[in-house]
Formats: sequence, C-alpha cells, structure tokens
Amino acid sequence: MDSKYAYIVAACTKYIPELTALLNSLDYVGNKFDVHVIGLNQDRKKEGLPEMFISQFDKLSYRAIHHPISSKEIEESRGISEVTCRKRYWYAADIGKVYDAVCILDADLIFVRNPWQFFEIAHKTGFILGPCKEQNKVYDDEHHKVNGEWIIPKGFWNDKDLCNCPVFIDTNVWGSALKRSWDIFINDGYKAPDMDAMNMCFIEAGAHDKIIKLPGLQWLGTNEQHLKPYIRVVVRRDNKLWTENGIELFSYHGQYYKEKWRKCQLDNRHRCAASYLKTNLDNQASGAMNVLYTYFKKMLDYKITIPHIDYVK
Repeated sequence: MDSKYAYIVAACTKYIPELTALLNSLDYVGNKFDVHVIGLNQDRKKEGLPEMFISQFDKLSYRAIHHPISSKEIEESRGISEVTCRKRYWYAADIGKVYDAVCILDADLIFVRNPWQFFEIAHKTGFILGPCKEQNKVYDDEHHKVNGEWIIPKGFWNDKDLCNCPVFIDTNVWGSALKRSWDIFINDGYKAPDMDAMNMCFIEAGAHDKIIKLPGLQWLGTNEQHLKPYIRVVVRRDNKLWTENGIELFSYHGQYYKEKWRKCQLDNRHRCAASYLKTNLDNQASGAMNVLYTYFKKMLDYKITIPHIDYVK
C-alpha cells in the first residue's frame, strides 16, 4: 500500500495508553496514511515499547511502522525525553523525504476527524500548518542563543508561534529547519524548549510568511479550553465532538488515562471560574470532561488493546 503522506510520533512506555488511543483514533476516523512510531528497543526494559503493543499494529487499517531506538542512541541524545521531544523533528525530516508531506504528533493526541485536507495544503502550497499558542514567544532569554549568538534578533516577538503538534509540513521544503532545531541543541548549546527551537528555526529559514496558524481550540484544547463555558466540548447531531460555539474538533490533547491529570484540569477550571467570573461552573466543566474522557476510553479499547495498569511506575 503506497502512502504519499505520513504521521510521525515518538513515545516511551509511560505513554502507552495515550499512544494506544492515538493509533486507534486514527483508525477510527478512517486514516489510510502511514504512521511512523519512534520507540525504544527492548534493551531498555523500563522504557521500551512492549512487544504485546507493537505486535498489534497489524490490527490497524493503515500501516504503522516501528522505529526502534537503541540505548546507545538515547545516551548520545542526552536521554529519552530529548529523543521523544526534540529529536522527533529530526526523524520527521529524515522519514519525510519519501513523502509529499508529514504531520508531527505528540503521543497524547486523540483524533476526532480525519485531517487529510491539511496534508494536501502543506504539499501543494509549501505552507506549514499548526495550532496557535495562547501567548506568542518573545526571544529574549539567554537560553535562546545558539553558540552564544542570537540567530533571531533579541526581543523578536513571534506572531507566527506554533505549538509543537500537530504540525503539517512538507519536509522536502522545510526539513533542514526541522533538523537544525535538533542540531542546535545537541551541538550548539541551545537550551530553550523544543517548541522554541522549532519555531526559531522556521523563522531563521524564512518561513514566517509560509506559516498558517490553526485554532488551538480545534486541535489541542490546552489550558482547559475544552472545559470553559461557551467554548466547551459537546456532542452534536452527527455524534462527533464540537465546541459549544460551533468549531469542529479534529484532535485534542491530554493525559486522559490518568485520573490525577483529569482532576487537575477540573481543579484549574474551578479556580479560574471563581477568580475571573466569580461563580461556580463545575457542572459545565465536569460535563465537558466526561465527553472527552468517554471518547478517550472508546479509543483506548478500539482495536489495539492493552492492560489497564499504571505505565508510569
């Protein structure tokens, strides 16, 4: 089966439940594009993606391809978190050479609709598409320097600042910028977060006017957006997820497998409502959380199935 587009995701064992829901959700929405899973070899027993998980890839209606990462590479990359966060951009650029466009993912995304159209835009126009952030970054921290120098003018306010996923991109056009975001970390003393590295390298490569910012509410829902009044998530007549103000969700982000994380989201929302609105909107927030959690549980057990245990210990 030939696929002209692909998804790229990296994960370790602690994200097995979320990654399971992600892969299942892509099947559920009708994805036919390749999905490349950058994981770990079993020589890292604590962090390696288990065989019981990888062996179920053939249940999916698309091709899922596992890329095992050795202990040696992890050590050379300064740890597993640097591989799953920072080096995934390098892998996306490398793997993306044989595709017309790719989409870079976090392991804890869940898809609600098939976003095939956005691959088409990235490929046919050369634009980079990704969710907007609530605050745009100003590059003024010493950690933003590369080899002690500013590659972007100090104090630059990035009005095209993207979240790190999902990002739709033609790596045959912008792959060098993705690889550079890894290189400046591993070789040139860059210490700011991976999201800043990606965005700075896009600007440095001349991509400012080739970036299309998508609504974060439609793709991520970070900072409890999907629990807030008027923009909270609801189920509509097509049995799919929408926001209350009419935006259709393509995906959403979060560690819904973890009860502690879900409770934290509700607690944050309670404090915000009490502070800003001087009222209690807990029932609305809880209802929206139940919608999101119910969909997550459906995706968790859809095709690939895993034991419902604690994967973080």
